[in-house]
Amino acid sequence: VLSGYIDPDDGIAPPAAEVPPPVDPKAAPAADDTDDDDAEASDDEEEAESGPDPVIAAQRFGAVADQMEITRKALKKHGRGNKLAIAELIALAELFMPIKLVPKQFEGLVERVRSALDRLRQQERAIMQLCVRDARMPRADFLRQFPGNEVDESWSDALAKGKSKYAEAIGRLQPDIIRCQQKLTALETET
Repeated sequence: VLSGYIDPDDGIAPPAAEVPPPVDPKAAPAADDTDDDDAEASDDEEEAESGPDPVIAAQRFGAVADQMEITRKALKKHGRGNKLAIAELIALAELFMPIKLVPKQFEGLVERVRSALDRLRQQERAIMQLCVRDARMPRADFLRQFPGNEVDESWSDALAKGKSKYAEAIGRLQPDIIRCQQKLTALETET
């Protein structure tokens, strides 16, 4: 799951790979076999000790799990925009950042975020098409009014009751707009 830890204080980039020492072609090969056996034994010992320390990993993941629970409670109680919830999210990020994941795990996490973002954009585009293309709402009006009202189901009701040219069309499309907003709300609670 993890391949090591990143130390942000050392200022040194992690090595990409170990470079073997240059071989001198004029050097004589080793004469006795006992040296080779000793070298192989020490190589085996080094391989056995590779990877992160399980005790430290358990401590770090325990701290991440504890902070995750605190963060979930803060998000549930106060919502994502609250200062306390944001502070807890930052604390969680600070604990998680030094953990270096193997590429397979990292790609899995990134794919979840990409998928959620794609679904979010899909619903926002659907709402924009309903308002701009179907209800003939000017795009500039939509772009000015929609941000901040993505999941506010009363937004389309206020548009439908307004005095604009497109108010009647918004009223007809209101169930579809609300359905898209409900999908956005479900996506928000899912992630």
